[in-house]
Formats: sequence, structure tokens, C-alpha cells
Amino acid sequence: MDDAHNIQYCNLQDNAQAEQKLDNAQATMAAAEEEEATTTSKAEYGSGIPSPLQSPERACSPSVALASIPEGPSEEASIRQLQALEDPLFLLHNAQNVKVYDLVDFLLFKYQTKAFTTKAEMLETIGREYDEYYPLIFSEASECMKLVFGLDIVEVDPSVHSYVLVTALGITYDGMLTDVQGMPKTGVLIVVLGVIFMKGNYVSEDIIWEMLNNIGLCGGMDPYIHRDPRKLISEEFVQEGYLEYRQVPNSDPPSHVFLWGPRAFAETTKLKILQFFASITKTHPRAYPEKYAEALRDEIDRVEAWIFQQMLRLSDLGTF
Repeated sequence: MDDAHNIQYCNLQDNAQAEQKLDNAQATMAAAEEEEATTTSKAEYGSGIPSPLQSPERACSPSVALASIPEGPSEEASIRQLQALEDPLFLLHNAQNVKVYDLVDFLLFKYQTKAFTTKAEMLETIGREYDEYYPLIFSEASECMKLVFGLDIVEVDPSVHSYVLVTALGITYDGMLTDVQGMPKTGVLIVVLGVIFMKGNYVSEDIIWEMLNNIGLCGGMDPYIHRDPRKLISEEFVQEGYLEYRQVPNSDPPSHVFLWGPRAFAETTKLKILQFFASITKTHPRAYPEKYAEALRDEIDRVEAWIFQQMLRLSDLGTF
């Protein structure tokens, strides 16, 4: 966790090297999720559902790393820092960053209400005066929605630029409850699946609990996910079929490991998970050669299995 305290949400750094391993990916992910775990309501949109982001600083700035202006300079602030606050380019970047936060806030509200949105609505949210910077702001907000919350923004009608938010990587679960307002849990699930894959396709529960602590999800009822995080992973994710929870044979005292469950294999792939982690570390999946080769083999196996099933179906129909 060398850089965990220097990153908020998906304010990801571009210093990943080709040989970077899972520890760096976990560190980045941990920092990306840390603020997410403690967010509270800031505002309300029409229907009365609380906004999940308490302040702009609790959102994200995925790849551009735009700086935020502090409330006031500390006594230790250097002359260079003070000059930076007065720099017009700095002020412009800060303004764009705040608008990214605003748009993320708005998009989360749209997901909570299962509503479509349009480019026109998003422009109204960030302000028409930022029309020139809309592509950048939209790109940053889209990346944040995927990396932090596990949500993709999909355009459904290019003629009017309408969009809908869906769970990412083919996963159909979001863990939202109808009687509790909270955040989608897809991002937490993707992190767990990623750690399992990157650690050799099974991982001890101690490593998972350590990861929970690293991302700020400790024991007991968590105000962000409205669940006990350990129960969310060891019970709900298992019951939903995304994870398997097995006791290690002959372990004394008994210890357990987590593996991918059948629903995870059915809905997503190792390659998608690897691409997700690579996007976090700003690398290519080939930066993890062993895992990349394994993910490609998995893709080939899936294609071959599909072809075999199609041949069986045609054989049953008497057309093969």
C-alpha cells in the first residue's frame, strides 16, 4: 500500500510498470474504494433519494489527476503551492474536476432510480458553460463509474444521445435492496473476483478480510454497503453463486478459501477481469504474461465448448 494514501477513489496514477504485479493493482483498487466506503448524503434529486457523494473530494478523477483546491493553505504551504492556486490553468482543471464529481453524483442517482439519461441532461448538470469540456468530463465520469462502482454507461439511442447504466463485465448482480438506499455492490464483487484470479484462482479468507480492511470495509454494519462486509462476501456472494467457500482439507484449525462460483464463470470471463485490473494500473493485460495466457486459454475453451454444444444441438435436430 505504498501509494494508498495518495489516491482517492479512482484517481489512478500512471506510474505502473510492465512487470507490476497484483500488489500494486490491489493498492490502487484499495485507494480507489477507500473513500467510497465512507460516503454520506450530500443532496437530493427530485425523487428524494439521497445523493451518495458527500463532497466532490469523495468522488474520483480517474486518469487526468486534476487537483482539488483545499479550503485554505496550511501554514506549511509553500510559495509554489500558493502560486499554483492562482494559476488559471490550475483553476480550470479544478473546475473540470468538480464537474466530474457532479456528473458521477448525478449518474449514480440515475442508476438508483433505474432511469435513462441524455447528453442534454448531463450538460445541464455540469452547466452549459462547460459544453466545450463535456467530452473530457463525460470520459472521466464514465471511467469512474466503471472502476469504482462496477457500472458501464451504454448509449441506447445515438440520435438523441440517450444512455443507461448497467452492471459491468457481464455481471447481472448489483446487490441493491429495494428497501435500502445504498451503492451498487458490483464494484466490490469485481474486486474479489479479480483478487481470486490474480492470486491463482483461489485465495484464503484471511487475504480477503485484509483486503476489506485496506479498502475501508471493516467488520460490522457498513454505512456504505448497508451490510456487514464479511457477510456480504461469505454469504451473499456465495448464495448468489458468484463465489465458492471451501474448507482447506486437513487444516487445523480449519481454514477456508474463496474460488469463483458457477455464476461468475457464466456471466464474465478471466480476460474481462484481467482487462479491468489492467485498466486500473494503466497497463495492458500482456503486462501479466502468465495470467494473460491463462485468460486466452479460457477464451479458447469457451469457444470450443460453444461449438461442441452447437454440434450437439444440430445433431439432435437431425441436421448434422
